[in-house]
Amino acid sequence: MESIFEAINEWLKELLIGAINGNLSNMFGDVNEKVGTIAAQAGQTPICTNFVAANS
Repeated sequence: MESIFEAINEWLKELLIGAINGNLSNMFGDVNEKVGTIAAQAGQTPICTNFVAANS
């Protein structure tokens, strides 16, 4: 009977670890993309920034 609980426990741990890893991967991917976008905008000269703002 104890081995059944151990198997269920192991299955739940693997399930939770997989879900957490997936969520963290997605979150870091999204943050990385947004940081790249902000870095590209911050690297623009004031003239480019005004041009982009005027044409948006």
